[in-house]
Amino acid sequence: MSMREKLAIIWTHFGPYHMARIQALKIYFDVRAIELASDQRLYRWSSEETDTSVHTLTSGDWEDQNKVLVTVKVWRELNRARPGILLVHGYSSITALCAAAWGRTHGAKTILMSESNFDDHRRHRLAEAIKRTIIALLFDAGIVGGKRAAAYLERLGMSAERIARAYDVVDNEYFSSRAAQCRREAEDSESSTKAPYFVYVGRLAPEKNISALLEAFGQYRDAGGTWSLVIVGDGPLNESLREQARILIESGAVVFTGRKNVHELPFFYAFAGCFVLPSVREPWGLVVNEAMASGLPVIVSSRCGCADDLVADGSNGFIIDSTRISGIVEALTRMSNLSAADRSRMGELSMRIIADYAPEIWASEVNRIASVVGKAS
Repeated sequence: MSMREKLAIIWTHFGPYHMARIQALKIYFDVRAIELASDQRLYRWSSEETDTSVHTLTSGDWEDQNKVLVTVKVWRELNRARPGILLVHGYSSITALCAAAWGRTHGAKTILMSESNFDDHRRHRLAEAIKRTIIALLFDAGIVGGKRAAAYLERLGMSAERIARAYDVVDNEYFSSRAAQCRREAEDSESSTKAPYFVYVGRLAPEKNISALLEAFGQYRDAGGTWSLVIVGDGPLNESLREQARILIESGAVVFTGRKNVHELPFFYAFAGCFVLPSVREPWGLVVNEAMASGLPVIVSSRCGCADDLVADGSNGFIIDSTRISGIVEALTRMSNLSAADRSRMGELSMRIIADYAPEIWASEVNRIASVVGKAS
């Protein structure tokens, strides 16, 4: 039996999404997982969400690190690991460019992991030209989340045959099994008789557009809507959003749970009637994967990268224009007016769709695209 090829995968800080992908990669490769820092203020993954197989280069928050020193450590770590395949997250940081340069100068198949879409930000001609040069010089192939990211990477000069998909995946089996377990455990309890609710999971940050969701939800309730809204997460807008929703919170119509870790999330998905993601900017939206794996219909903004790939509008959920409050209200109303049987059918379709976006599929795509690069070299 031949030895498996060495693969190094680099991220700023590993969380549960990344760990599921790393475990799947081990099916095909001898994996070296390298994280730049032991923590990151932006996400605050809890320590239980990583494992001892991760090689951490620096202690403390990524935001506090000397990026030049970390870059030197990346080069040294790659010299020790000597991977034949290198997965690099992005091309905008000095550490990512260093890793890609190491791959290019040491003959490794260097693969870009990207979820950027053309319409994520305002694009400038000079910046786009620089990106095209970087990609041409440093990367052999790319792996992206879906259609929009693939189209953008092609726009930046990478040929379609060197672009794989299924980058944006979560541990579907974990969410589906844990949500089902929560429901079974609650069959004879009070929880199972409560009215369904809308649930949002994620950071409370401007791009998530939660203020608009709260405004729309208030109008939905004023028009006679009976569902409540559960907001799971924390972030810079926590206090202002709670103040905006103060009356709704006092009436029990809106509940802010605060931040929850990956082991707590299935409970909130299990008893929800629908998941809502109203972002005005979202390269993908992995929480949509989680909700769909948990068997939920979804309401997703057209600005989310996953909308084209995961949401069959009118079938497993609704795609909304999140800049229109009236459109959000309409989607909330339509969903809550459906029968439980119709919502269940939508949730079942969600599970069938998301089955094609699993860690095992991601690992298979990495293996495939690495083989494509190998044949072309």
